[in-house]
Amino acid sequence: MTKYKAYAFSSFGGILYALGYPSFIAESLVVTPMIGIGILFYFVLKSHHLKSRIIHLLCFNLGFNYMGFYWIINTLQEFGHLPFIIAALLSGLFTFIITPHLWVAVLLIDFLFRKNLVSHQNALKFGIHSFILAAFLTIVEYYSPQQFDVMLGQPWIVFSKYLGFASVAGIPIYSFFSYLLVFEGIGLIQKKGASKFNIATIIIFIILNPFLKTDTKGTGQKNLNVRLVQANISNFLKTDSEKGTYASVSEVIGRYKKLSLDNHSFDGKIDLIIWPETAYPYAINTEKEDIKLTLLPPILTQIAKAHQSDLFIGGYDQVNNGNKNFYQTEYNTTFHIGPDGQLQDTYHKHILIPFGETLPFGPLNEWLSTKIDNISFFSVGEKFTLFNLSSGHKLISSICYELLKPQFIRDYLNGLSERPHAMVNLTNDSWYGKTSEPKQHLFLAKWRAVEFALPIIRSTNTGISSVIYADGTVSKRLGVFKTGNLDLSLNLGVIKPTIFQLYGFATILPLWILYFIFHTVLLKLYKNE
Repeated sequence: MTKYKAYAFSSFGGILYALGYPSFIAESLVVTPMIGIGILFYFVLKSHHLKSRIIHLLCFNLGFNYMGFYWIINTLQEFGHLPFIIAALLSGLFTFIITPHLWVAVLLIDFLFRKNLVSHQNALKFGIHSFILAAFLTIVEYYSPQQFDVMLGQPWIVFSKYLGFASVAGIPIYSFFSYLLVFEGIGLIQKKGASKFNIATIIIFIILNPFLKTDTKGTGQKNLNVRLVQANISNFLKTDSEKGTYASVSEVIGRYKKLSLDNHSFDGKIDLIIWPETAYPYAINTEKEDIKLTLLPPILTQIAKAHQSDLFIGGYDQVNNGNKNFYQTEYNTTFHIGPDGQLQDTYHKHILIPFGETLPFGPLNEWLSTKIDNISFFSVGEKFTLFNLSSGHKLISSICYELLKPQFIRDYLNGLSERPHAMVNLTNDSWYGKTSEPKQHLFLAKWRAVEFALPIIRSTNTGISSVIYADGTVSKRLGVFKTGNLDLSLNLGVIKPTIFQLYGFATILPLWILYFIFHTVLLKLYKNE
């Protein structure tokens, strides 16, 4: 096979990796990411030079980028008002940073070969080699900083109801066994053999998953009637209203008001109305000494009092720091307004999206804020808020892609004095247009529900609004670019913390210790023969 054909195969591997996520081709082809990553590492291990290994990785990332993250082009067009061809070329730069964990792995493999610590003849000769590579990649992909988290175990969420180990060890254990299967497959092709122990443990892992049951009902169940308001505000209308244009402001607020005040069919009253991320266009200046004294816009007070319900809205909390450059003068915020029309509490977004809500350039950010108009430069939240509803329910909030960070959600839950009934996630995916991104966002959000046995109430501007139950299944939904209300009656109990919440990544370590001991003993016996 010529090197150019090999590079083409690596690009195809990247495309196969992307097909594990919802795309314009299918919802998820669960096994294709393992095949794709297997193609990449087959050529990385077969190559003899660093240059060749890097080209294979770049080709893989290129295929992954343009198949899986093609919606970045639409985002660049919306944010930067760029022509399609320029946006398409600029989105190609994401190829270099899309998989930092794979860069680390490829460089490590090259180092091992150059130092003669591993040879091409015995690269995957023993089961311990496959184990070490699988464990290393699992660690690096979990802890490496990524713009959008990419983990080989993510496509397993298709089987959410049967992922018994998810509440025990989270995504890492599924990534580990996926990588282990990949490297055993490569070893089988290269040396016509595989570790019987590794294959047996993979089979046992798959078989045991459906039999591990996690409590998804909890104690003290209470009914919560929820209305998710999906106003379907376009990007132009949203940004124009935030500039204060009267017609746009009237349209945005009028649409939310109408939907919020519409009749319902609940057996009882609405307990909670939720608007999505940054739904209210004007900043609200909260009273820091006594938050209940905050002067709220009359429309918000009117809606809360009309239904005698709690109201969650996404908006902007003003920061009085005297900065004339509008640098970090607002928080991206969840506001909780009580049935009496008073502000009860707020949650400020902690994890800001690079190149959308901040820049990754430290001290230079403030200077850059005077030169760049299309980035918000929000302040970073610090408090983990537990919201108390008048119905007796306790909720937490995350905003947008914070929900995709397992360690952040774990820190949030462990930072509370009480376990919440559910999480509210406020999101605005309108920037991505008619692409697969909203489906991908919902797809990945399911992991937090099964890892932490926590229902997730997702309110989005343009869809997909829905509820993800604690077993990863999803309620009826409002689809992309649909305008309307989603009224759901939820029976929520307090579910005890999962093992993964309590111990995080450390839960996989006992398994790895057993692997290491077993393989070390086997390797010693093999050498003594």
